[in-house]
Amino acid sequence: MKRQNLFIKIIKYPLIISSLLIVVYIGLNLFVKSKEIKVDKNKLMNDTDISLSDEQIKIACLVLYEHMNPEFHNYHFLINDALSTRNNIALSTANIYIGKYCDIRNLGDTSMEYQIIDLATKRYVMKNIDYKLCYNYVFSNAYFGNQLYGLKNASEFYFSKNYKDLTSKEFISLCLLINNPHIYDFLEEENKKRCEEKVNEIYMKLSDDN
Repeated sequence: MKRQNLFIKIIKYPLIISSLLIVVYIGLNLFVKSKEIKVDKNKLMNDTDISLSDEQIKIACLVLYEHMNPEFHNYHFLINDALSTRNNIALSTANIYIGKYCDIRNLGDTSMEYQIIDLATKRYVMKNIDYKLCYNYVFSNAYFGNQLYGLKNASEFYFSKNYKDLTSKEFISLCLLINNPHIYDFLEEENKKRCEEKVNEIYMKLSDDN
């Protein structure tokens, strides 16, 4: 009897803690879901004026997020969504969409609340929007420095060519501008060496993978 009671005590508290964690996890997911903005896919498509090749998407993923698998992963796990950069093209999609189509003043009273809305909308995007459309949408609307928005305009301005005709190194250079249009503006003399070294570093990673 004593052994039986001891066994019950041993498993009792871990079971209680596990049950509480499951309830908290489900509660957090339901809370985050209640904050999501349902992104209209048609609006994304209407605001998209480019179609990146698979190779360009792979390069963009490497430059922006330091890995080469652009597809969405692990969107069921709240903590992973919040901490991982793997799915951040969805977060960029959510940010741009919210900025264009939502009254930000009515979304949240605090920065934390707004971040939860961002996260929730990011998860909605991952579950409902194809990752390729997200890349095309972000690159159609992203800022490329020198008052330029959109890859189409940036490609013409920086290289005098259509974005589809960019070399891998040229495309890497434009992706770096999205990361930081100030320090990676390769037209500025003081940035040229830094930009060239960074482009070559990324190009080597790309070549090693291929």
